[in-house]
Amino acid sequence: MNVLDYLIYSPIPEYYYEAYEHNLALGWVSTKLSPDSYDITTIRPGHCPLKHIQDYTIPKIQEIKNKISGFFIIEGDCKINISYNDFLKMNIQQPTWLGYKKKLKDYIVGNFLIYIPISYFEEFKMYVNVKRLIYSDRLFTKLVDCGWLTLHPVSVASELPHYSNVLNAWRD
Repeated sequence: MNVLDYLIYSPIPEYYYEAYEHNLALGWVSTKLSPDSYDITTIRPGHCPLKHIQDYTIPKIQEIKNKISGFFIIEGDCKINISYNDFLKMNIQQPTWLGYKKKLKDYIVGNFLIYIPISYFEEFKMYVNVKRLIYSDRLFTKLVDCGWLTLHPVSVASELPHYSNVLNAWRD
């Protein structure tokens, strides 16, 4: 079994519920929700996802790692466009960036959906254990560039339109 771990903050935004219900209807299951509440006067909003992975995702997966075959880091506004069974048929065996907005020449925008097989968990912990926080899609782009993370040729997820606290603007 593979599980989704949502990157979400408190108070939980309305768009999360729409994304969650959509993904659940397609057979995706998730870990217990762990919303963060970082003080954005001390941490940049764009750095919160990586901090959430360090503070919430890693300890949560550490507790259940013997019960799962892999996990997904998923943003709270992410709608997965394939069923869980369709994912299983893809037979992905390595860390893979499945959902993103676009690929630029030297940067991949939007880390909507990242899959980490549990056999790569210890390496993943090492990669995300950075002292200086950066945008998570910048970190994941570096992991693609060094060959550790595979970029799926076509995104299998999309972002729900919503107001972004990172951009302080509407996101389509």
